[in-house]
Amino acid sequence: MTPATQEPTVLVRMPVHLVAAILKMRDSLDRDLMASLAASIAGDANVKTKETGTLPTPLNEPRHHKYKAEYLGVSIGGRTLPDVFAAIVDLTAEIAPEALERLADMRARSRRYVARNPEAIHPGNKELPTKRTTSGWWISKNIGQEDLMRALKALCDASGLRFGPDVRFIVQS
Repeated sequence: MTPATQEPTVLVRMPVHLVAAILKMRDSLDRDLMASLAASIAGDANVKTKETGTLPTPLNEPRHHKYKAEYLGVSIGGRTLPDVFAAIVDLTAEIAPEALERLADMRARSRRYVARNPEAIHPGNKELPTKRTTSGWWISKNIGQEDLMRALKALCDASGLRFGPDVRFIVQS
């Protein structure tokens, strides 16, 4: 017996970690939405209302960030390129930590993209600055746009994502 209002379905082959990542991102967005709704109910001054005649601030949209990227459909912003990369590393640590382990084994010329200790980022050169992400990974603070693009492509290789559709750096004019 089939229901009269059966919805059309599509079967898509996807890596398990990508499905888990999508579900985790959805959960994160739902939590952000609930927090925003709670703040608006509580009368948060930062929430724009219909009565003031101003438009609401989009969820997850940084107010002023010089650099932007997109990770599985989520907009990420930062004041610096290392801030953007750190945010992506932290998201990856939540949804696919094994990808960061693989990325830690990869190198960008003479440095590592991520490492568990700061000395491993710039081996033999302790003068170059490093940054610890919220998830505990270390990255270089000495990166330009090309370095970030190279790191994002390596992250895609390590995680089975596609550079462009799944992960991308948004070059702003």
